[in-house]
Amino acid sequence: MNAEQNAQKYAIVTGAASGIGKEVARQLADDGWHVAITDINADGLAQTAADIGELAIDATPLDISNHEAVERWAGGIVDKHGVPHSIYHVGGISIWGNVATMPLEKWEMLIDVNLMGTIYIIRAFVPSMMEAGPLPGKEKRRLVCVSSSAGILGLPWHAAYSASKGGVLAMLEVLRFDLAPFGINVHAVAPGAVDTGLVRTIDIDGVDQSNPKVRRAKKLFQGHAISPAKCAQIIVKGVRKNKYLISTGGDVKLGRWAQVNAPFLYRLVLGGLNRGFQWIAKDASV
Repeated sequence: MNAEQNAQKYAIVTGAASGIGKEVARQLADDGWHVAITDINADGLAQTAADIGELAIDATPLDISNHEAVERWAGGIVDKHGVPHSIYHVGGISIWGNVATMPLEKWEMLIDVNLMGTIYIIRAFVPSMMEAGPLPGKEKRRLVCVSSSAGILGLPWHAAYSASKGGVLAMLEVLRFDLAPFGINVHAVAPGAVDTGLVRTIDIDGVDQSNPKVRRAKKLFQGHAISPAKCAQIIVKGVRKNKYLISTGGDVKLGRWAQVNAPFLYRLVLGGLNRGFQWIAKDASV
């Protein structure tokens, strides 16, 4: 099936079992989109598909760090439904840790899922979008990938996570120009604080998360964070407005501005945040 034969407008959404990915899939469906969704969490994915109903044209559990599995899934989707209109790649994991003690296996896991998983999704779908060429009129195909504020800001104990998400951001900066001649708009999402399930289950290497200080810090974060539904709304709206870099909070925009325009203030704030995190981690170390 080629692009001309593809009668229905549909989007790929990864990480759709929970959090931001689930809400993106639901909001796209509310707007009338057909969606092909995936996630490693089969039960959560099935629930998202049930919530969406007949607009969920595919719901296949998938480990995005498995290149061959991604290629097989993508090939089947394109063969059956044609070239996707848009890709919303949300799937990913988060692990924090001290650079001196965090096991190499966790660094590799972050790179495999967050960076290589993004590459696998792009390589599996984007070539068919390029080959299909621009859509008629002003309509654009979309490649939307979630990076992180940690891909921009120097957050404490985020070295490995930032390496994986910063790589995504740098790649998208190139693709926004490489893919433009093919009628594909690229959008990089850098969420700030979002109260997803990851907040409760995140792996902070070497830290006892039952420690009262850690629990209080998480509660403070959740009080500052926006909901996954609100984050998804900002993403979908930003894509509709053709924004390249979509941030979900004023703190990210301010931090990005301060890096360039007020470096002393940036160092002061991030240094203070780092010292606070080190203080919490010291008392909660395991």
